[in-house]
Amino acid sequence: MPAGLRISIRLEEVSTQISRRLIVDSDFTLDDLHAVVQRAMGWHDIHGHSWRKIGTRFPGDFLEYAPRDRVTDRRRSGQNTVAENEVHVDEVLLSPGDMIQYRYGRAGAWRHSVTLESVDDEAADQSAVCIEGVGACPPEECAGPEEFEQLLRVLLSEELRSREWTLEWAQTDFQPNRFVLAEVNERLAHCVGTVARESVIESFPRTFDIWNLFELLAPASTPELHDVFAMAGLDDRSELPSQVRAAASARVQMLLTLVGEDGIVVDSFLSTVDAALDQPELEPVNLPKAERLLVLLRSWGLARKLKGRIVLTRRGRSASADADVLWDCIVQGVPVASTGLTRAVELLVLLAVAAGLEPSDRHHLVAGTLGQIRSSQALVADPVISGKSAGTTIEILDLLGAIGYDLVGMGSTSDMPWAQHLARAVLQR
Repeated sequence: MPAGLRISIRLEEVSTQISRRLIVDSDFTLDDLHAVVQRAMGWHDIHGHSWRKIGTRFPGDFLEYAPRDRVTDRRRSGQNTVAENEVHVDEVLLSPGDMIQYRYGRAGAWRHSVTLESVDDEAADQSAVCIEGVGACPPEECAGPEEFEQLLRVLLSEELRSREWTLEWAQTDFQPNRFVLAEVNERLAHCVGTVARESVIESFPRTFDIWNLFELLAPASTPELHDVFAMAGLDDRSELPSQVRAAASARVQMLLTLVGEDGIVVDSFLSTVDAALDQPELEPVNLPKAERLLVLLRSWGLARKLKGRIVLTRRGRSASADADVLWDCIVQGVPVASTGLTRAVELLVLLAVAAGLEPSDRHHLVAGTLGQIRSSQALVADPVISGKSAGTTIEILDLLGAIGYDLVGMGSTSDMPWAQHLARAVLQR
């Protein structure tokens, strides 16, 4: 019968105490416990992880548990590895005092000791609940304990904060001692054992196979994805206000107006558009945005080159005069890969934009779900080469001015308010 396991989680190799004490269901697998540790500590699940249970046969002996999609590679390298979703917590933490190590981050830099303190005969009312804790989880940007210790020294020293190489850290809002129990339990409430809301699910349209992604990924393994579905409003097919369509079409409309009835010399088009956007490229290998936008117009059949000039096609002239036609061109023109892992990622991005997630949260959603996507043969099988387009979903949304650089997760600006409507329309097309 399920029981309540009282466990403690402590971050190792750091000078400050960062720990959590929780009660979790004994029926949890290590896969479930991974989600609990992430949310209890405050990590965002954007790096790899594994578990190590110290053995007793000889010094240094240990058994490793890892995500299912990484087990084969680890076994090939000679490691004794078991899939974490096949092992329950009470199979590795048998009696009080038993401990397993949880490794997270680049090369497993962040090490946590997870210790069983006691076993309650009855399971708790909630699948996972935090009862106390100390300290704030290190920022994800820190590569490991050494860099975290350096950050702590910077925060404590006025002299270090004044130096140029620490300016970025000096601006951080990280508070090493911050711990709010209610916030931790709010994250845990959406962690594991979340039952999909049937009434909400039934109301969603099933015409687009974003549903395949939703139904093939279990709520316990990807709780954020299931929460995002509830926020995305994919069932909303109401007519958009004209102001929303106009705002979403503004950049393309500017391009069509610039070309005009008589056309425009290519060099004049490129220089005028780059000056208007005022976004010089930082990397020399990247095409200027004006050239990418020209490729976009041509791939959508709105413009073409003719004797050194850019001229509108019949479709381009129609779109320039009719906002509804232009909106339909944009909705139909945002590309999504035909199948495979790329398609799954692009669907996730569109879903996150439709739900109004901030760029950093969108990055965490995609990164945190990739492991489950890779392990699903139904989602990544039979990759095909997609037709020619001006770029990926993310690149096109960026060209349209809807979003910032999405998957980088650093320095991104908030999405435009109309980006939600555009992403929803693409998912519903």
